[in-house]
Amino acid sequence: NSSGNESLLMFILIAFAAGIGSIITPCVFPMIPMTVSFFIGGNSNKRSGIIKGIVFGLSVTLIYTLIGILVSVFKSTDATDVMGTHWLPNVLFAVMFIVFAISFLGAFEITLPGSLANKADSKADKGGIIASFFVALAMVIVSFSCTGPFVGSILAAGVTGGLAFKPVIGMFVFGFAFSLPFVIFSIFPSMMKKLPKSGSWLNVVKVIFAFILIAFALKYQLNQ
Repeated sequence: NSSGNESLLMFILIAFAAGIGSIITPCVFPMIPMTVSFFIGGNSNKRSGIIKGIVFGLSVTLIYTLIGILVSVFKSTDATDVMGTHWLPNVLFAVMFIVFAISFLGAFEITLPGSLANKADSKADKGGIIASFFVALAMVIVSFSCTGPFVGSILAAGVTGGLAFKPVIGMFVFGFAFSLPFVIFSIFPSMMKKLPKSGSWLNVVKVIFAFILIAFALKYQLNQ
């Protein structure tokens, strides 16, 4: 039980780190000022901006948590045992991590259909508190080329764990960490002045993450 608790805690810490790490990627970091300006711009007062930011954060967390729930619903104990011990799932996960790493190295981008983002954007343009949800949905869709490898990695680790709700925990923590900076900046917009400017350093970060994913791939190969 103690070992299981330590493993779950490590999984939560990794999911949180992944959420924070996905912020400093080329798909997400440049969008922070634009997104926060949506909360505090126009005729919005400070209170309205804070509420919009919180709704955005809750919406992002909810969207990622729903992904974890969907994975957990189709997850069985037998499948979990097979994924954790059989050689074939380990090979598939290793290949998946290699594909994610190649994506981070710039060979190609893993994206969702652009029509999904366009529909979410059209709803967000209507304004109001409910628009924050659609801004969150658009953010999740548009940033998928950078967040996809993080999400896939967490889900892969979640389905090989013994807990049925582990993917839910992982996605909740990831979504919370991912949305946290946006909420903080909506409450304290002056802090954005301290943000470093977007530049080539973001691509360096992606390359570092690529090598981390390659390390995960090797880990699954060693499990065979």
